[in-house]
Amino acid sequence: MMNATGPARCMRLTVDAEPARLAEVRRFVEKVGAAAGLGPERLFDLKVAVSEACANAVEHSGGNHAPLQLCAWFLPDRLVFEIADSGDFRLPGAERRGQAGTRGLGLPLMAALMDELRIQKAPGGGTNVSLSVFLAG
Repeated sequence: MMNATGPARCMRLTVDAEPARLAEVRRFVEKVGAAAGLGPERLFDLKVAVSEACANAVEHSGGNHAPLQLCAWFLPDRLVFEIADSGDFRLPGAERRGQAGTRGLGLPLMAALMDELRIQKAPGGGTNVSLSVFLAG
């Protein structure tokens, strides 16, 4: 990723695609958010959104538990977290819509908490999720 002044700085984390590793992801987000100067509320939003993206990747990896790759990009106007996994992205299906409970709320939650959300299928398989939060000028 490039910005107007050259390559953007990226902090990386690789974790096994296991629920027990999500606490490590949240600590990483706290460290990065603090380095970017986020206030407590925006940091909390970012931590929830990134954690949810990673939890979805763990759950929907299709049995392929390749590690999750996280990269936090520091850009002049925003902080961008990219989460790459080996799972296939699928929109929540009709079979889940009738189920009671809180399942299927991850994407709307991420969209509500972040300034920008992008989801892409990776060319070689897998899914890339990008979450952006604008930085105060």
